[in-house]
Amino acid sequence: MKFPFQILAAPRLIYLLPVFGVAVRVAVWVQNRSLFIDEANLARNFCERGLWDFFRPLDHDQFAPPLFCFFQKCSVLLLGQHEYALRLFPFLCGIASVFLFFYIAKRVIANPWVLSAVLWIFCYSDLFLRYATEGKQYGCDLAVALGVVALAIRFAEQPFRPVMAACIGAVAVWLSMPSAFVLFGAGLFFLKKNHANGGWRATLPVLVAGLFWLLNFALYYWLLLRPSMAISPLVEYHTQWFFPLFPRNSADWAKAADLLTTFPYYIAGYTVVAKLTGIAGTLTGLWFLVRNRFDTALLLVLPVLVCIGASGFGQYSLIPRMLTWAFPLVLLVQGMGWQVWWDTGHKHLRLLWILLFIAVVGLQKGVQYLIRPYVLEEIRPVLDAIAQDFRPGDVLYVHHEAWPAVAYYRECHTRREQYFLGKNVVHGNWNQQPDLPTVSPGGEKPKRVWLVFSHVVSEATRATVRADLEVARKYARQVRAVEAVGAEGYLFELSN
Repeated sequence: MKFPFQILAAPRLIYLLPVFGVAVRVAVWVQNRSLFIDEANLARNFCERGLWDFFRPLDHDQFAPPLFCFFQKCSVLLLGQHEYALRLFPFLCGIASVFLFFYIAKRVIANPWVLSAVLWIFCYSDLFLRYATEGKQYGCDLAVALGVVALAIRFAEQPFRPVMAACIGAVAVWLSMPSAFVLFGAGLFFLKKNHANGGWRATLPVLVAGLFWLLNFALYYWLLLRPSMAISPLVEYHTQWFFPLFPRNSADWAKAADLLTTFPYYIAGYTVVAKLTGIAGTLTGLWFLVRNRFDTALLLVLPVLVCIGASGFGQYSLIPRMLTWAFPLVLLVQGMGWQVWWDTGHKHLRLLWILLFIAVVGLQKGVQYLIRPYVLEEIRPVLDAIAQDFRPGDVLYVHHEAWPAVAYYRECHTRREQYFLGKNVVHGNWNQQPDLPTVSPGGEKPKRVWLVFSHVVSEATRATVRADLEVARKYARQVRAVEAVGAEGYLFELSN
C-alpha cells in the first residue's frame, strides 16, 4: 500500500523545485535592490582599477579572488557601472548552483520526500538567494564548490585525466579561495579510487594534478592572502569568527559550540525543533557516510573539516557568508541522515519524519520573492529623495557606514551626476556625534544639513541614529525625514 502522501513527492513534481528556485533568483536579480555596504566597497575597486590590476590586495578593506574580480570588471566595462552589471556574474553562478546541487542531491539521496526537503531548503533559503544576487564572491564560491564535487562524481568511474583535472583545479583556485578545501577532498577521493583500482602507481597522475593545484594556491597565498592578512581592520573584524581548535576554558567551548551551530541554523532553521532536526540528521549522515560511503565523505565532509581546522589556526573566518560554499555540502549530509531515518525506522514513524521536514522547510520562505521584493538596505531611494530637494550650499553629512554606498553612487554609478549632490560632503568616524554648526568643509556655517544613515539593520544601530539625531535637534530644527529599509536621511535647518 502506497503512503497516502506519496503523490506529493512524485518525481515529476520534484523537478518543479529547482525550476522555481531559478525563477526566484531571476526575480530577485531583476528587482535591483540598492548596494549593500561591503558590496559597494568592492564595487569601488571595479570602478577605480584596471582590468589586469587585481593580483594585489584590494582597496577599501575588501578581499576577492582575482579571477572573480576580472569577470566583474569585464561585466561593468561591457554593461556599465550599475547594479545589474555588478550582480550578473554572481547571478549566473547562482543559476548554475541550483542545477549543480540538484545533480549531486539526486545521486546521494534517493527518497523523494527527503530529496524534496533538501531541494526546498537550498532553493529558497534567504542566504543562498542573497549571494546569488549580490556583487560579492560568495555565490561564486558556492558554484565552484558544487562544480568540483559534481565533476568528481561525474568522472569517478572513468580514468583520471590529469591535464583536465590540473586545469580545472587551477581555474578554481584563482576563481574561489575556499575551492582549496574542496580540491583537497576531491584529490583524496581520486587518490583512493585510483589506488583501489591500480595500486600506488595509479595514484601518480592524481599526485601530479594535486601538485599543480598546490603550486597555484601557494602563488595565490603569496600574492594575495598573505598581504591581506596584514590588513589589521580585516583581521581584527574576523578574529571573533576563528574556531577555538584547542579550547582552554568555558568561553572557548561556548564559542566553539556557537560557531558549529551556525550550520544547523542555516541549513535547517532558527527554531529549536529545526536545529535539533538538523543536528540529528547531520550526525546520522556522518555516521552513515563513515560506515558505508567513505568516498562520498571525502567529497562532502572533509572540505568542511579542513576549513574548520584552517580557522583554528587563524587562516579562515567562519563568518556565515564565508561558509556559503560549505552549507550545501553539510545540507547533503543532513539529507542523507534523514534518509537513514526513513529507511530504517518503522513505517508508522514516517508521518513524524514528514512533519519534521515540513517544520524545517517551512522556515525557508524565499519563494515569496516572486511577488514581493527582497530588500536589505535601500539607500538609493533616500539619495533620490535628497537629490530632488538638494539646494546649492546644502551640506551632506554621511554616517561612516553609509559612506561606501554613497561614495559609489557619487563617483562610479552611471547616474552619478544625479547622486553627486555638490562638493559639500563630509563623512567620518561617527563614534563622535556630529557637530552641525561647523560641518561645512570650508568651515562656514551652512543653512541646511542633510544627515544620511545606512546599514541601519540592528537595534544597536538604530539606537546610535536616535542618539545622533537628539544631539542635532538641540541646536538645529529637523524639517524633513526620508526613510527606507535600512537607510534614513534627515534635513536640518540651522539658525543664524
